[in-house]
Amino acid sequence: MAYSVREERQSLATILRDRLDEAERAVLQLRRDNAESFLVLLDSIEDCFSQLESSGLDLRPEQTRWQSLQGKLRSDAGRIVRVLDGAGGLRQLRTRNSPAQGMWWRLDEVVAANRRNLVRRLSLTFGTVALVAAMVWALLEFIPVDANTVIASEAVTSVRQLTLEENWGDALAVIEEAKHELTQPDAELLIWEAVVRDKLGQGEIVDDTLAEAIALINPDQKTSYWWILGSAYATVGDLEKARKIGEDAIRLYPLDPQGYFLLGTVSEMEGDIGAALELFEKTFELALDSNTQLAVIARVRMGTLLQQPVNMFPTGENQPVDESKNEGD
Repeated sequence: MAYSVREERQSLATILRDRLDEAERAVLQLRRDNAESFLVLLDSIEDCFSQLESSGLDLRPEQTRWQSLQGKLRSDAGRIVRVLDGAGGLRQLRTRNSPAQGMWWRLDEVVAANRRNLVRRLSLTFGTVALVAAMVWALLEFIPVDANTVIASEAVTSVRQLTLEENWGDALAVIEEAKHELTQPDAELLIWEAVVRDKLGQGEIVDDTLAEAIALINPDQKTSYWWILGSAYATVGDLEKARKIGEDAIRLYPLDPQGYFLLGTVSEMEGDIGAALELFEKTFELALDSNTQLAVIARVRMGTLLQQPVNMFPTGENQPVDESKNEGD
């Protein structure tokens, strides 16, 4: 009987090793058609460890591999979540595979937290090149500092923090209170109102709000509108819209550096460091004569990115997923 139990445990340990092998291969070749089964495979690995917990077997090598695999999931969460989005998205996958308690079922939350942390870092010091500082710089080009600007600026700061917490209702309340206090409308506040209402599903109000905002901006400074709008969408984690806005800005104003800077920020948040460096370099070239402040900001961002380990040991893991290359695998 003892031999039978020992044999069963050894067999389960062999299954565990085989599943670790499979998972280590799958994470490198993840596609939308195998994404859900990959997450279920991770569940089965965790279950094997639970069953073998009191077996007395030396599983330290397997535990090291398991920890390394989970570290890979966290560090490569952006790419993995993009693949999972193609498989219906993690929210839907969690519903289909309840209780879905493993960390891998919540990689979208890991990505969202990473983005919030990045925005916070960009907002803290000029040394890390604050996203907020660049937005304020753009704003001050066309709005003088007065009581209205102070009210709007304080409101935007509060709104930005609330949106990082995805507290859309309170963010809208802050905006509405500030609008009540203003003696004249504020462009940046209106842009943030449009973004918040968009997140609340109030799309019918968004276009009118943005039209009101852009009407307040001088015709020769319209690029600032695109920068503020795109940066706001990037802050709330809607990188697809932020990228589209940046592309529109470049198409309309190909020689203005702000559109390139916005796209560089989006690429950085997506983890595409190579693209971010190219876009910040383009920003620097265009801003060098026309706006030295933005040129300095772009240079500092480049320096910060070049210090990241991913640039010393490029693996291509941060590049966008090309599903077409894997369809025939």
